[in-house]
Amino acid sequence: MALDLSPQTQQAISRVRGRYPNAQAALIPVLHLIQDELGHLSDEALGIAAHLLELPLAHVFGVVTFYTMFHRTPPARHRLQVCSNIGCVVRAGFDAMEHLHKKLGIRVGQATTDGLFSLDEDDDMIGCNHGATVVDGPTRYRDLGPEKLDQLIDELRQRPSVEMRPDYGFPAIDVLSAFRPTPGEKVVTKNVGVPEIQKLATYQSRGGWQAFRKALGMQRPALIDEVKASNLRGRGGAGFSTGMKWSFLPKDAKQVYLVCNADESEPGTFKDRLLMVGDPHLLIEGIATSAYVLGCTHAYLFLRGELASEAKIVQAAIDEVYAAGLLGKTQSSAAGPYTLDITLHRGAGAYICGEETSLLNSLEGKRGWPRLKPPFPAVRGLFGQPTIVNNVETLMNIPDIVLRGGPAFAKLGVGKSGGTRTLSVSGHVNRPGVFELPMGITFRQLIDDYCGGMAGGRKLKGVIPGGSSMPVLDASELDVPIEFDALMTDARIKDVEVKPGVPFDMGGGKRLKTMAGSGGIVIFDETTDVVSFCATIMRFYAHESCGQCTPCREGTAWLARVCSRLAEGEGRPGDVDLLANIANGIAGNTICPLGEAAAWPMLAFLTKFRADFEAKLLARKAAS
Repeated sequence: MALDLSPQTQQAISRVRGRYPNAQAALIPVLHLIQDELGHLSDEALGIAAHLLELPLAHVFGVVTFYTMFHRTPPARHRLQVCSNIGCVVRAGFDAMEHLHKKLGIRVGQATTDGLFSLDEDDDMIGCNHGATVVDGPTRYRDLGPEKLDQLIDELRQRPSVEMRPDYGFPAIDVLSAFRPTPGEKVVTKNVGVPEIQKLATYQSRGGWQAFRKALGMQRPALIDEVKASNLRGRGGAGFSTGMKWSFLPKDAKQVYLVCNADESEPGTFKDRLLMVGDPHLLIEGIATSAYVLGCTHAYLFLRGELASEAKIVQAAIDEVYAAGLLGKTQSSAAGPYTLDITLHRGAGAYICGEETSLLNSLEGKRGWPRLKPPFPAVRGLFGQPTIVNNVETLMNIPDIVLRGGPAFAKLGVGKSGGTRTLSVSGHVNRPGVFELPMGITFRQLIDDYCGGMAGGRKLKGVIPGGSSMPVLDASELDVPIEFDALMTDARIKDVEVKPGVPFDMGGGKRLKTMAGSGGIVIFDETTDVVSFCATIMRFYAHESCGQCTPCREGTAWLARVCSRLAEGEGRPGDVDLLANIANGIAGNTICPLGEAAAWPMLAFLTKFRADFEAKLLARKAAS
């Protein structure tokens, strides 16, 4: 082969290969290493990867072309990363990515023919109190309206090198700038903002690793009972009981895996990113403690690929823990000698990998396609072994449960939801950011007491309560607690409908209201073009559909197409009902929840804001 990799890259590849039980699982990290050195993944580069890992070239090609972070052509001079998150879109009042599609004539992952510009998505929610944001190398341009964005492109085009950029950019925003300290008991943010907290010595000086040591002295069944008693529910989206999930592992399993899902990609959600930077050792201790409880000897931390700086921080913390002998060396425990390894694995750009079985396929070096269930991961998961997949925030609660006990943790919450809740808040409020708050506060309390009220004193129009996949609420539904069960059952929340007077059926006659989801709360005011806002969400899901299921692949594309033409004033008679019919046909008919992630918000927007959609048709009719 004409291409040669540096000795440093070859050594790194050898180290990576040793972290996985088979060569194929090392494929994505190896591709990252090769692309980092060569700049892109040419046919020859794919051949190198296939040769080193002894994999079919066709498999390597299929994986590379599935993920958006792998580039088959040389990088453009200006690789523009555009914040496509709904919080930025709300603040900006327009969709910057869609604007650049038209300005440059390219889509995400493509480059202009002159090699000057390429487009990538950068879910830059840490700039959530600004408008449209575009990143070019080390420089960040924010508060961009359509005219200023056009000006930026024109100026970049005229400059001969990447070093000569317009002088109105900003350096990278500190992730921790989004943290909003509040009074009250804290569990996962108690150390955020403490100087040098990313160092193991500082973390241990504040009681770090006491929970792990206490857990080693306890029997595993007793620890699972404590987690059950804590009423800890998954913080990644589904809100399922963590202790119950853990109890599904087969009692006679000889090999168990724990996977931390740090692939935080849900639009409107940015809490896990902050938690990993603000207290990486708490996450590592949470993983280690949970791994011992489950009998896992090798845990994987699957980190969203775009979070490269966060990966360095977490990896540095893992390295410190290894050096201290807390990982990689045998510990005495009530269950006998115990040794744990933790491997950080960066994804490569695919929203679908937030779904647990897609994540497992990706971790095995495959395309991130969801798996049919059953079997569920707790029975047959990673590398065919019983596996538990838990979210970052979920695992960061485990040390506190071990130290204070399950019942005491449960008392921090309400009902069947124990502990506190960490929320990402963006949109039209005066004080957006990340808050750790009591489980039972209402949306009105959140906005008025913690977020400083609505920006500009304008009236609230709606709230997305848990990431873009959750059904939207209107201004009449603000006095409901932000708690898992309340959001699904409170009579003050209207049922989502297929058409006026006909409720959506989730199966068995169960009605859909909304859900707590990932804790990503997006607040929008009376100035928001609801149809354009909804179209942005539909385009996101159409782009992120993996294409495996026909209802999702075709249905999300139709939702994006029809909703976009309505938003642009090109709607046709019957489009409003057509959107509802398409969404109703997707829901419940796909392998994974991405179908519902598009269908539920579409139906909810039509239920709560149908008049806005119909007004678009009336406006076109009047114009014609």
